[in-house]
Amino acid sequence: MHARQLVQLAGWAAAHAQELIQCDSALPESALQQYWAASRCRIQRWIEVLRQPLAPVVDASRSFAATDTPTNDIEQSANVWGTWKAIRIHWRLIASLEEILLSELLSRVWAALLTAYDQHHGSQQASPPAQSIFQGHLEVRSRLLNLLLQLDEHLVPEAVCLNQLRSQVERWTDLLLATLADLVPPTPFAFDTCRVQDFAADFSPQACPATHQQAWNLTLLGLRKAFETPLQPISPNPDLNQAIAQAVLDCLPPEGSLWTLGEESVWYLQMDHYTRKLEDLLKKLLTPPEEE
Repeated sequence: MHARQLVQLAGWAAAHAQELIQCDSALPESALQQYWAASRCRIQRWIEVLRQPLAPVVDASRSFAATDTPTNDIEQSANVWGTWKAIRIHWRLIASLEEILLSELLSRVWAALLTAYDQHHGSQQASPPAQSIFQGHLEVRSRLLNLLLQLDEHLVPEAVCLNQLRSQVERWTDLLLATLADLVPPTPFAFDTCRVQDFAADFSPQACPATHQQAWNLTLLGLRKAFETPLQPISPNPDLNQAIAQAVLDCLPPEGSLWTLGEESVWYLQMDHYTRKLEDLLKKLLTPPEEE
């Protein structure tokens, strides 16, 4: 799963925040633990990537071009391997930086939602794992920002694109947090609290239902379009992204539908969710009762 799809899932979760927060049943402990474990593992992978030195990426075509001075097969193979190794390191770093930025939106929104859930229920069940991941994400973000300031000249175009992505994620995060302003104070999770307050007026509970629904329709559509910008086509941690998304979905109320998100890979999450629930139900029905 690509981190771009986690952005859409964050929007969908925010759109159904009230149903989640006011849900009478306890959130599944297994899903909360899965979210923490998968997110923690992904953070460790990011840290390992950020620690690796980045070698300059040369033009790969030059490694295969004929030269005036012939080299033996071993030397030529070494040159080719060195070039592709540098390209792979370069790709993994850029893709990881994009993933850190994109998935921070879900980390902040999900921490805010579960904090609101615990406040509503007067408990401390759901928010601690999400708050822990949020703090871990902040640490990785700090490393990312420092790295962007130190990138070599050959990575200036990538740095510019990453900075634009950072700004975009920050703005959309504050917009989604604005939708939760009446449910949970956004200050600990927002990038710009003044911007959150400006956005919050469009999602006021006092607005008529038609206006409120229209605002959400435009928000989810805009969220999808905003991150159709060119990104690395393959996510470096698709397995963990899917585990995180599945954990979030397992906690969300069943009233909503992911079909509206427009991403088939996200739809499959809901299909898997329903399939597992059906399997559990069939297992219970087919299990013979214990004899007294």
